[in-house]
Amino acid sequence: MKKGLCLVIVTLIIFGWAFAQEDEILKLKEKIIDLQNNGKLGYTNFTMCSKIMGFASYVPLPTPILDKNGTLLIYYEPVNVFTNRKDGLYEIWYTQDMTLLKDNGEVVSHWNDILTFHYTTQKPVMDLFAQNSIELKGMLPSGKYKFKATLKDRLTEKSATHIIDFEIR
Repeated sequence: MKKGLCLVIVTLIIFGWAFAQEDEILKLKEKIIDLQNNGKLGYTNFTMCSKIMGFASYVPLPTPILDKNGTLLIYYEPVNVFTNRKDGLYEIWYTQDMTLLKDNGEVVSHWNDILTFHYTTQKPVMDLFAQNSIELKGMLPSGKYKFKATLKDRLTEKSATHIIDFEIR
């Protein structure tokens, strides 16, 4: 009987500790959301790649040079996207425009809202990543170009732009 009671007490202590730990983790996530919501919208790890496997898992190009029949592949992580909290739910909503430019800034192609991420969940989302790709297939002659991405937070109407230079050979 004593052994059974001890087992019940130990089990309750372990579960109580696990619930307390989960509560503490949620509190930390809420603090992170507060920091992100007050931070400047932008990008991190904006990188031209040869391959993207998932979040923080990609193969960067050694140089920003592409074959004219290759693929322009971009990996990035949006930072400080606003998280709306309402009725126990967490909502994130952003879109992204994509623009291909000549080296002098002349627009070659533009895609409005090429990417849309609208997510509502019962647990906060801490890490985001996105990718863009353009199949070149000889659409551009050899030369220097720019790729411009404009991130638009739909809940705050803030935006951020990032431009990278690359070359087609």
